[in-house]
Amino acid sequence: MRVIDNHCHYQKQDGYLERMIEAAAEAGIEKLCLNGGGPRWRQHDNDAVLAAAERYPDAIIPFAFIFLGEDSAEDVRAWHCAGFRGLKTQYPTRMYDDDEFFPVYEAAEELQMPILFHTGISARLPEHDRWDTSSRYMMPLTFDRIARCFPDLTLWGAHLGVPDTWHASMMMRRHPRVFFDLCGIDTTGKKWTTICNYQELFYMGEEHWGKLVFGSEGSPEGFAPLLRDYRALMDEAGVSEETQHRVFWQNVADALGL
Repeated sequence: MRVIDNHCHYQKQDGYLERMIEAAAEAGIEKLCLNGGGPRWRQHDNDAVLAAAERYPDAIIPFAFIFLGEDSAEDVRAWHCAGFRGLKTQYPTRMYDDDEFFPVYEAAEELQMPILFHTGISARLPEHDRWDTSSRYMMPLTFDRIARCFPDLTLWGAHLGVPDTWHASMMMRRHPRVFFDLCGIDTTGKKWTTICNYQELFYMGEEHWGKLVFGSEGSPEGFAPLLRDYRALMDEAGVSEETQHRVFWQNVADALGL
């Protein structure tokens, strides 16, 4: 089965890029959508991401990290001209569905650049002290207005919106271009059963399972285990090979025009 990983961070560690490329190949992952949030996330920045894509053009699809409330629609257009294929965002200065961000979404829709949003509770690092943001701004229900106002924009939500997994599930069910990944949460279905009962969350069956995408956050050590858990979870639920192909490849490939 072909695999695209739509959620990879370019960590600022010696040899990280090479380890990620090697581990992805060993796990059978063909392409990585790579982003980097810069020093605030202890990661490489957009320029380094683009350089990595130039170094490994067959494996890396570059995504620009956009800070909503700081970067603009003009930045989006400039990144697109530079070769970025999508956007990644986290920690906005307002709710994701605030009018202030609509010019960014309009530009991304026009340029056919999917946006990977962090959703749910977010990490806190010392670099984030006194940063005017909130996990509340990143809840899955904010997708509802964005998806209605920008129906041709593809929205990828990370982490199934934990703890608001039910809201994430409903957003996938309601909106054609809303998808979520399972990285960073229990993909075995054996923990967190009060908030992650997958059979109940994807209550519409095959169609509902097919709104997932594969995202890992890019840890080289995590590629193979997460792929195994995704597949086991869907096999146990009786999800067909055709639908699993959409999850692991086609949903992301379609959004990127591959």
